Amino acid sequence: MIDEVLNKAAAVELFEGEAVLIGSDDAVPFYRAVEIFGEWAAAFIDKCMETRSYFESGIDYGGWGECSSEHPFTKFFYRSGFLKLVKEHNYLHIIKAHKESSSGQLIDRYTEEGIRRLEEREAEEERGRAERRAKRAAAREAKAKEKVQAH
Repeated sequence: MIDEVLNKAAAVELFEGEAVLIGSDDAVPFYRAVEIFGEWAAAFIDKCMETRSYFESGIDYGGWGECSSEHPFTKFFYRSGFLKLVKEHNYLHIIKAHKESSSGQLIDRYTEEGIRRLEEREAEEERGRAERRAKRAAAREAKAKEKVQAH
């Protein structure tokens, strides 16, 4: 099982080392991808297949077989789908390392401070907008009173 982040060259090399010819293209069967990356990959594949949100059929993955006991249907990743799985693998490792590192905690602290400052600015801007609305409403009301008094 792969337990480190992979750059693109290493990911492509891994794909090429694991791929087999299925139909007219090289591909890595789903079961093999799970053996390589672990159980999270099975859950991720399932979620993405259910929502059809990340992997595109015919581009990222395909299937082969007849859905019969003699010739069961199986799914596999083309290179683009496999690389998407590697991206998720890398993301999970980066997030884990971020949480465990003092630098990650420092970035989180500064990010939270930046969010707090942004919220304060937005609140101040909203107070200013409310003040301007109130002044415009008061001016309209005063103008309306002047018109009534003039008649």
